[in-house]
Amino acid sequence: MRLKDVIQRFRQALGRIRLRLLKLEDAPRKIALGFALGILIGMTPFWGVHIPTSFLAAVVLRCSKIAAIAGVQITNVGTAPLIYPANYWVGVKLAGVSQQVDWPQALDYHQMFQLFEQSPLILVDLCIGGLILGLPLAVIGYFTALRVMQTLRRRSRALSSSVN
Repeated sequence: MRLKDVIQRFRQALGRIRLRLLKLEDAPRKIALGFALGILIGMTPFWGVHIPTSFLAAVVLRCSKIAAIAGVQITNVGTAPLIYPANYWVGVKLAGVSQQVDWPQALDYHQMFQLFEQSPLILVDLCIGGLILGLPLAVIGYFTALRVMQTLRRRSRALSSSVN
């Protein structure tokens, strides 16, 4: 595949995303809040339940469910190997709950079972680190999503008024 084709596909994908964003009927603030909420939830270590958790939280907080699910995608196969070690490192530095964990020297059954027994301690540090790193990312995500939605809506209104 040539570079020209890759660029063309990228532009088409951006166009589809833009159209989907414009179809969201929520107010820009609700969309931005949903996106920020998704980012915050996405930074937690509960990978298997990010989407349902963000959906339910968006329902409770009355913000955009679609945007919350989109924000959760901050943690994916490509970013998880970067996010979780950073979360753990920050959590250990601030809380240090798992500092008494005995990390296995070899991966035999007995060592893995001991590590599994100590996993709640590791989980606490991951959660604390995820919340500490997730809060500023969520704030940045809120203001970025708000500006993008306001700009898209403004451009859409300008286009539709110039056509009419």
